Amino acid sequence: MISISIEFKNVQQLYGSYMPFVNHGGLFFISQERVELGQMIEVSVMLPDDLEPTEFEGSVIWINPLGAQGGRPVGFGVSLNENQIKLRSEIEKLLGAKLSGADVTSTM
Repeated sequence: MISISIEFKNVQQLYGSYMPFVNHGGLFFISQERVELGQMIEVSVMLPDDLEPTEFEGSVIWINPLGAQGGRPVGFGVSLNENQIKLRSEIEKLLGAKLSGADVTSTM
C-alpha cells in the first residue's frame, strides 16, 4: 500500500487541496505516484497549527493526469472515510467562508 503525507502550512494551501464535494470530504495530493481509482492509500495529514498528524486510510477517487485541464497539477485525490468526521470538521472550520468561494483549486 502506498503511503503519503502532507503538512499544510497555511489555509490557502489546504483550500487548494480540500475536496468538499466528495462524500465525507477528500484531499488532493500533488504527486507523480502512479495510482488507480479505488486504490487504498495510507495518509498522514498535518493541518496548520496541529501538533500531531492525523493518519487514516482512504481510497483514490480523483486523478489529475499530466496535462490536466486548466493547468492543474498532476496528482490524486483521496476520500476521507466516515471515521474521519473530526478531521473533516477541523478542515471546514479552518476554511470557513472560503468553502463557498470561487477560487480555483487543484481539482475543480
